[in-house]
Amino acid sequence: MRRSIPVRVRHERGFALVAAIFIVVVLAMLGIMMVTIGGMQRATAAAAAQGTRAFHAARSGIEWGSYQAVVGASCVATSPLGPPTSPTFSLSVAGLDGFNVWVDCVSTPHRERSDTYNVYVITATATSGGFGDADHVSRTLHATVTDAPSP
Repeated sequence: MRRSIPVRVRHERGFALVAAIFIVVVLAMLGIMMVTIGGMQRATAAAAAQGTRAFHAARSGIEWGSYQAVVGASCVATSPLGPPTSPTFSLSVAGLDGFNVWVDCVSTPHRERSDTYNVYVITATATSGGFGDADHVSRTLHATVTDAPSP
């Protein structure tokens, strides 16, 4: 004896399968989106850390240039067309290794009564990686120092 399925039940057949496939597709898309966002967050955090390292590498160039200017009473040799073809120095300290630092200095004398003091404008540029590379980072800092005595 054969059972007949009511018409109403026949039309609803397979509806659970469509809903399950829809849920699986939505969950797969959410998973892909979360993986993509996680990768972007890691890349952003790595770029921020590299930018901080570049800042501190440029800061070390400012310190070095300040020492050369005030204690050595001379500016670092500079190039009028921008950074020289070779860096003033390369860093090999842990955390800053791989950075090249260019230091530029401009000195102007200033006279106060019978004394002459120099004001040095120092620019340090730290770079790592090649321009156009995904890991390229560069920071430039400026500082003004003088050999005048403290008031």
